[in-house]
Amino acid sequence: MRDYEERTIKKAIVINVLISVLVVIAVLWMMTDTSSISLSGRRLQAFRFFTVDSNILMGISACVLAIAQIGVLTGKRKDVAPGLYVFKLVSTVGVTITMLVTVFYLGFVIPTGFFSLFYHSNFIMHLAVPVLSILVFVLYEKTDSIALKYTFFSYIPLVFYGIYYAAAAFTHMENGVIEKGYDWYQLFRLGIASVLLVYPFFAVFTFLLSYCLWRLNRVRK
Repeated sequence: MRDYEERTIKKAIVINVLISVLVVIAVLWMMTDTSSISLSGRRLQAFRFFTVDSNILMGISACVLAIAQIGVLTGKRKDVAPGLYVFKLVSTVGVTITMLVTVFYLGFVIPTGFFSLFYHSNFIMHLAVPVLSILVFVLYEKTDSIALKYTFFSYIPLVFYGIYYAAAAFTHMENGVIEKGYDWYQLFRLGIASVLLVYPFFAVFTFLLSYCLWRLNRVRK
């Protein structure tokens, strides 16, 4: 193994381990935090947020990649399996959506203000983990083994969450108005008609993010 490749793999391992540790800390912190933090929930309520779910998926993929990369570094395996890179792309898209939606949308509609979304565990999940995830995937996990068609796998987490979110919101609607606390991202302020705007937007948004990350991953100096 060339020195450059070895250094690259070592950097990827360090960042992936750091991501995994940060995710565990952030999730436990949110679930046990007694202070009032915007868009957070204690115990199992924390899992209703895409922020938490996408970070957990990222933590799992980072851990799996770190194990595979250690195997490559120690000579126990020839290379990282293509499927693991696809998994990493999907999870990276998820936390990137979390970060961008927080910065460019939620920060301006949450009554508690923009910076309230970056307090305590939210700082880790809304900013630290997404930034580290993008950096490691784009800079230190370059691969040609991800075909363009696999970028569509990035829709899987979003589709499942979109179904859950809509079900939670519209089953708590009365006279066309969703009960307080069930449209926590304020995406359905126009009622059911919001679906015609929100879902197509996220469909295009997700594909563009997935494609951009895929392209950046393939860029060579």
